Amino acid sequence: MIPASKQAGAALLSILLIVATLSVAALIVTETIARQTETQKLSARRSAASWAARSAEAAALASASEMTRASRLPAAGDGTDRVRTLVLPIDGGQIILDLRELPPCLNLNALANTDETVRTRQSSALKALLDEMGIPRSDADSLVATLTDWVDADTQQLPGGAEDDYYTTRQAGFRAANQPLQGLAELAPLPGFTPELRLAIAPYTCAIPETEPLVLNMNAMDTESAYVLSASTGGALSLSEARKLIDARPTSGWNSVSEISAYAARDPSLELALAGLPMSVQGFYFTGTGRVALDSGSWPFAFIVSTESQSAPRIIWRSFGVTG
Repeated sequence: MIPASKQAGAALLSILLIVATLSVAALIVTETIARQTETQKLSARRSAASWAARSAEAAALASASEMTRASRLPAAGDGTDRVRTLVLPIDGGQIILDLRELPPCLNLNALANTDETVRTRQSSALKALLDEMGIPRSDADSLVATLTDWVDADTQQLPGGAEDDYYTTRQAGFRAANQPLQGLAELAPLPGFTPELRLAIAPYTCAIPETEPLVLNMNAMDTESAYVLSASTGGALSLSEARKLIDARPTSGWNSVSEISAYAARDPSLELALAGLPMSVQGFYFTGTGRVALDSGSWPFAFIVSTESQSAPRIIWRSFGVTG
């Protein structure tokens, strides 16, 4: 027969074990609920921040006419005159938005244009830009072919280019995108597009989610833009000649493309170099970048506004919560 004192001790020990088990279970449940609650709060804040970013887009669309008028003014040189910063208050935080005209650049996605004439001209423009940067012509040919294979819809490899057969043999095998770039960061997997090269071409190239060449706003041109202007002519206009044309812009800016053509007509070689070049005296693409500061969180966003068509301005690309 077990003594009563030992029975009581065993019972007490059992109770303590049960209590300890329940305490641990309660702690686990409490932590789980706390994590779920925090996740729900974060999800709610992210959703609110996403809607706030859409509000920033609405503000940009409402400002499209004003931005277009401002784009007709001649560039000051440092780019600050073409940036407008808005701070929009929201419940629990604020939206910080920078609106700016997309500077003159070569749209890399034009290499995917279905019109062979457009593709050829854009290919020549990019090769001319690489040539100005000291890239040997053979390397430039290969780089352009590789990029064209990446953005065009077909799987036929160009001479010096790269398609699935190349990419699938790499250590982390993948396939060619065969669609337009969403951003310049997507150049990273392409052979030859080293970090140094990507950094060098970044100020003069862009990835508009359309396959048309960017119409050059001649009033937005500055000293650095001369690289884009020269390259857009396939090198027919030298860098010094491009800068001379930019310097010839009237103090109040070019009033029309006809005025530019009339000036170019004084010099047959300049007139020939500009023939067929898509030019304008105002901007058609504007970028919005910023962040939504809400409570203790911060969400970056970016978008592109197009005013090129005759219809209302529209958002043609957006990104939320992604940096770089």
